[in-house]
Order: sequence, then C-alpha cells, then structure tokens
Amino acid sequence: MSDEKPTYTEAVLRLEAIVSTLERGGMGLDETLKLYEEGAELLKLCKSELAEAEGKLNELQLDEIESELQSEKQ
Repeated sequence: MSDEKPTYTEAVLRLEAIVSTLERGGMGLDETLKLYEEGAELLKLCKSELAEAEGKLNELQLDEIESELQSEKQ
C-alpha cells in the first residue's frame, strides 16, 4: 500500500483482493503476514470512513428533526 490514503472504494477492492489471495494460500509466512497487516490497516481505514459517514448522517437527521420541530412551533 502506498503512502497516499486510498478512497473507501479502493480500500474495499484491495481488501477483497487480499482476502482472495489469502484464501488461495500457497504463500510463505512472511508474505501472508504482510498481506494480513495491509488488510488490517485497510479495514481500520474503512471502519473509520464508515463511522465518519454515519456521524454525518446522524447530524443531518438531527438538523432535519430540529427544522421540523421549529416548523411545527410556528
């Protein structure tokens, strides 16, 4: 994985490739560990991106509820 942060979609695609490779097996321990570590970092990135998106959605929902409540008061 390069130093540049991949997008969520790129990370998911790379994770799928890593899982496929690991499932096929036939690699040495060092290569397996290297792929596992890369996968763990990508998974962490994906979880972070999803948590951020969830937070934004919750914020939008709260804004919408507040707006509806203010409309009802008027």
